[in-house]
Parts: sequence; C-alpha cells; structure tokens
Amino acid sequence: MPPALTPKSLVWPLLTAAIATCGGAIFTALGMPTSWLMGAMFATAVGALAGLPLDLPPRLREVAFLFLGISIGSSVTPESVRAMLDWPVSLALLFISVAATMYASSSYLRRVHGWDDATARFASMPGAFSSVAAIASTSRADIPRVMLAQSSRIFILVALMPLVISLVNGGLTTSAAPGSGVSNSLTEVLVISASGLVLALLLNRLGVPAGSLLGAMLASATLHATGVVHGRFPQPLLIFGFVATGAVIGARFRGTTLATIARTMPGAIASVLIALVISAGIAAFGAWVLDAPFGQIWLAYAPGGVEAMSAMALVLNLEPAFVGGHHLLRIIGLSFVSPFWFRKSRRPT
Repeated sequence: MPPALTPKSLVWPLLTAAIATCGGAIFTALGMPTSWLMGAMFATAVGALAGLPLDLPPRLREVAFLFLGISIGSSVTPESVRAMLDWPVSLALLFISVAATMYASSSYLRRVHGWDDATARFASMPGAFSSVAAIASTSRADIPRVMLAQSSRIFILVALMPLVISLVNGGLTTSAAPGSGVSNSLTEVLVISASGLVLALLLNRLGVPAGSLLGAMLASATLHATGVVHGRFPQPLLIFGFVATGAVIGARFRGTTLATIARTMPGAIASVLIALVISAGIAAFGAWVLDAPFGQIWLAYAPGGVEAMSAMALVLNLEPAFVGGHHLLRIIGLSFVSPFWFRKSRRPT
C-alpha cells in the first residue's frame, strides 16, 4: 500500500514538477527541438546532479506514459496508412538502414567504449526520443548514458542535416511551419484515454515492459487509422506528458558525476555520426533506385523523430508526408518490438 500523502511528502514532487516545467518553458522559448521533454529533463537533471532528491510519484509517471503513447498513436491516419502501401522498396531499405545503424552504433559503444549491452542498444535506437526514454526507464540500462546519447543524436541531426542537405540541393528553401492545429474533441479524448487505459492495464498485468506507453499507443493508432477519431491529442495534455517524462528521466541523473558525462559524450557523439554516415549511404542507394531526391530519402532514413524530421522536410522544401510516414512506421515498429528485445534487462519492481 503506497504511503499516505502529507504536505511534507509533497514538497519534493511539487518542486520537481516546478523545475521541470520551467526547464521546458525555457527550452521552448529558445526554440529547441522536443523542447518540453528535453527542457524538463535537463532542468531536473541539473537539480539531481546537484544532489536534490527530485522525483515524481510512480503513478504520475504512468499517466505521463499513457499520454505519450496516445500522442504517438495519433500520428497515424487513414491517409498515412494508404501512403505507406505505395513505398514497399523504400520501406524495405528503411528497415535495412535501421538494423544496420543500430547494430553498428551499439557494437561500437560496446567494443570501443565498454558499454553494457542494454545501454548500448538503447543509446543506439533511433527516436522518437520520448518512447525510447520511456521504455529505457523500465530497464537496467544506464539511463544517464542513454539520455546523453539520445540528446546528442537530436542536437547533431538538427545542427548538421539541414546544412548538408541544403548544400546537396544547392540552397536552403523555407516554407511554412508544420501543424494543423486540429485537436481531438472532448468525447474523442475520453474514448482514446479509456481505450488506452484498458489496454495499458492489460499489458501491465501481462508483464509487458512499458505497458502503459504501448497500450495507449496501440489504442490510439487503431482508433486514428480506422478514422474513428481525428486530430491530435490536446496540446496541454501532451505537454504534461512530456514534462512529467522529462522529470522522471532527469531525476535518474542523481549520483551521476561530471566525470561520467565526460566519459560518455565522446562515444555517444561518435555513435550518432556512425549512424548518420550509414543512413546516408543507404539513402544514396535508395535515391538512385527510386529516382528520388537524396535529401528526401536521407531525411526519411535518418535516426531522428517524426516531428523534427517532418518539420525539416518542410523547411527544405521536400515531401513531408514521405518523410513523416517512414519515421512513423519505424517508430511504431521499434516501440512495439523493443520492449521484448530488452525483456531480460528489465529493472526489478
């Protein structure tokens, strides 16, 4: 039975929530990628590194994972499902790219830098950052190392890919920012949340790792793909999920030293560059086979998240539906398969 809540016991959870929210707001104001998640994570991590006993209650973490799963699943639409059926060759190359980049990056981290298997594999998983973070947080992986590697991946992708692709394309072309602004209605929110909760409870009862995230994602993806519901999960609920998840991840940095960070970053950065080079090589082959722009194929195969890569496609005047569809399928596939890959590395409850 969980301990009774008292004003004293709420001090650190409330402070954790405040620090995480401020971090997310600052990153959002600075225009950083995945700002609410990364900002909350970094702000909480700084406090944890300073020795503060920051943390959130376990049940709040499960609610955050539920909202994240619903958000990821809401990216699926009947149109995106139909579009995926037109890209069999490209999708086959995508699967080859994912397998090759994960194998090469994780092998490099294990053999050259001595990382354990679970940490190396989670660090090498291509986004979405939120789903990787959620699943890794239930495992025996070294969470600070995983998050440092995943953060490096996001920063390097956003910093390097537009420059390289714009040079290949002969210049940078800008266009409108993505986002339809259409949210689920209140009835749809209740239907998705109830369906996701039922599946989450079932998967958790069966002992499936990250059951809350996966159950909510499966329910949301099914409802959106069949056209039963439309639009995206309301932004305030999604922000709550990002901030809470970031706080949970950041709190795991307690006891991590600056020396550990210094030891982690060289390997993390090198593994991301290895993944980028491999995906670029497979993308070059795909561009030749499909007679499509290299930049478009590379964005579709790059180890990044669907939101950032789709937005980058818009900025570079490429095809965002093609890029986003590939990333969406990869993310959903990895999110469902990866917990079973790492079943043996799951943390004891």
